[in-house]
Amino acid sequence: MIRDRGRRKIMLVISDGINGLEFNNHTYEETLAALLNENISVYSVAVGSTSFHRKFARLFNYASSSGGDIGYARKSQTMERLYSQITEQARHEYTLAYVPHGNNRTSDYHVVEVRTTREGLHVKTRQGYYTTPAPSNLEK
Repeated sequence: MIRDRGRRKIMLVISDGINGLEFNNHTYEETLAALLNENISVYSVAVGSTSFHRKFARLFNYASSSGGDIGYARKSQTMERLYSQITEQARHEYTLAYVPHGNNRTSDYHVVEVRTTREGLHVKTRQGYYTTPAPSNLEK
């Protein structure tokens, strides 16, 4: 079965938060642009202590900027629960479509803000989208 290119995609990242320049071939901005251009939401499971949020800051930023989420786990049982939550959450999310008015048509990137008047409803969305392919140095 061939899936529609426009279909929403997720990426699940499980990490201990250890990251260094020697592991990165691309900048945060290049990677985020590629994720947004391909309509990929990042969901992360940060393995280790929640007291070390700083070492998971990059994962948090990818998740929040792409419309995904992050969870923290110390034990394998918690990891299993988070994996289950992530798959359920991704499976039951909605995709909103709209026609923007007054948008800057000279820009390839557009900021998105979603609000609701319904109390108790949690809205999570990516921060923006590209209307044309983002410039990318990721293809090598």
